Amino acid sequence: MESFAERHFSRLILGIWILAALAILFLARDAIATWKMGDPDDQMRLLQVRDWLAGQSWWDVSQYRMNAPDGGTMHWSRVVDVPLGLVIFVATPFLGQAIAEQVAASLVPLLTLCAALTINALVARRLFGAWVAIVATGLIITIAPFTTQMVPMRIDHHGWQIVCFLAGLWALFDTRSRPWSACVLGVSCGLWIEISVEGLPFSALLLAVSALGWIFPALSHRGKHNDPFPIALTSAAVSALLFYSVTEGARAANFCDALSPVHVAVFAVMAAIVVSGAMIEQAWAAFGAPVVRLGICALAGIAGIATLLAMAPQCAGDAFASLDPLVRAFWYDRTSEGLPLWAGPLVVALHAYIYMLFGGIAFVYLWLHNKQITKPDALRLLLLYGGTWAIGVFVSRTSVYAMSVANLFLAAMVVDIFTSSEQRRNLVERMMPRLFALFLAMPILSAQALIDRVNAVEASADPALDVLNRTFERQALACQKSSAAAQLNQLPTSTIMAGLDTNPAILQGTKHHVVASGHHRNQAAMADVIRTFTGTADQAARIISARNIRFVVICDGSYELALYAHQAPEGMLSQLRAGKLPYWLQRKSDIGPFQIFEVNRAMLPKQMRPS
Repeated sequence: MESFAERHFSRLILGIWILAALAILFLARDAIATWKMGDPDDQMRLLQVRDWLAGQSWWDVSQYRMNAPDGGTMHWSRVVDVPLGLVIFVATPFLGQAIAEQVAASLVPLLTLCAALTINALVARRLFGAWVAIVATGLIITIAPFTTQMVPMRIDHHGWQIVCFLAGLWALFDTRSRPWSACVLGVSCGLWIEISVEGLPFSALLLAVSALGWIFPALSHRGKHNDPFPIALTSAAVSALLFYSVTEGARAANFCDALSPVHVAVFAVMAAIVVSGAMIEQAWAAFGAPVVRLGICALAGIAGIATLLAMAPQCAGDAFASLDPLVRAFWYDRTSEGLPLWAGPLVVALHAYIYMLFGGIAFVYLWLHNKQITKPDALRLLLLYGGTWAIGVFVSRTSVYAMSVANLFLAAMVVDIFTSSEQRRNLVERMMPRLFALFLAMPILSAQALIDRVNAVEASADPALDVLNRTFERQALACQKSSAAAQLNQLPTSTIMAGLDTNPAILQGTKHHVVASGHHRNQAAMADVIRTFTGTADQAARIISARNIRFVVICDGSYELALYAHQAPEGMLSQLRAGKLPYWLQRKSDIGPFQIFEVNRAMLPKQMRPS
């Protein structure tokens, strides 16, 4: 059995990816055809790539059709733009720019999925063998937060973050503790932080587990005292510096939301201390006790924290502490993927908690019965599992990393139970443990059953509300399609006031300018959008005049605007929906799902008129 899996390992993994890609393409065919991007971040990513290919500087990621006259400041890495830009650049001469962009937005996520599945399989094979790797590859596709980050039209950076995590995981469990694997671990961490500083706590976790293997023999590979943690930390520092230099150039300012000099300095200081300590330890063999290495790592940690506090103390706390209270209330606190699991949607929390439970059960089974994985590696996996869940519980979208680790446990348990049950004589005795293993291996089904039950109860309690919700969902899909926003090209090119979540679609599909999207560096512009729709007509007039707005555009399927109307029943948006227009605003014919209102500048109060 094992020889077959090993012999055809690459073909089997490739086959799983091809089948998954074909199924995903079929399910995503309407989204591809109508330019229904995953979310506004994906639309803004495409705009960033488009502007770069049109001649905007590699080191300038501002969006100049937003927040005039300065432009909207973005903080995204150029690294993620490279594969998208390459596909568009190559395909445009043959297909035209529009189709080339659709091809890139469809192909690159699927290639990212291929990379993630392949590395996940390599991790599983390294830990448990080829059969477990094949099962783990098939099972991980059922993890919605994993797969949905790498489907067509989902071109933001979250898929690449998953790839970085899996690459670090693979390098961490190199049983031969080769230096080049330590380099892969460090580069994975450096690249992850460059793509998004959201990866910082997970990179710290991976490096911390590597450090524990360096310090304590009980946590090192095969119980040996030879984990090359100093190489991994140095590689992380060097790669962070290189990626920063390539993508940011000579920028010296420190930002908490993007790789900055402070992050590079922290890694460099810690690496210098650990490497120096390791060199001294090698020269003085008597210093090889775990307590000495623990002291070296503790000193490095203290020095790293001191460097952070000295260079950017604001990054030691809540990076969003200075956010405008209005923006925090209407945007930040309503962005469910960034909320703790207990504060977000029920569906997300149930999926995560059931994976947490079933993954824990599988780990206990493996600890008691599996002979393939060593106890040191099992302990390291347990530390990673606990650490990823500790982070994922507080930021729901990051729970996918813990689910990926749980998937390894579940796949190994399934193969172990199926193999051991072969020795039983009775059919019932063989099938019962297998059914139990399959039940645990598919947490998604258990979670979905609970969710369906809850939804059914809610729908039966109020059928009219259920119909209303479904109608709203259809309207929401229409609002988010870039092909629908493209119809706004019928209007003269101008600056439009629309919702934060609608503006990226307008930017993608038209030549119009907008005020802001949901990206926190532009919080003043974001606050203007929110105040326009939730404030009085006079407040809106002042903002519209200052921003030189010609058209106000709303869409009934916007969740964002629904929130504004609910929270501000006397605000301008609610007044517009009730047909109570301020005297300086005129209703125009609807365009697709959008309601259009034109500003009569001559009717604005004199002190509010644009010069």
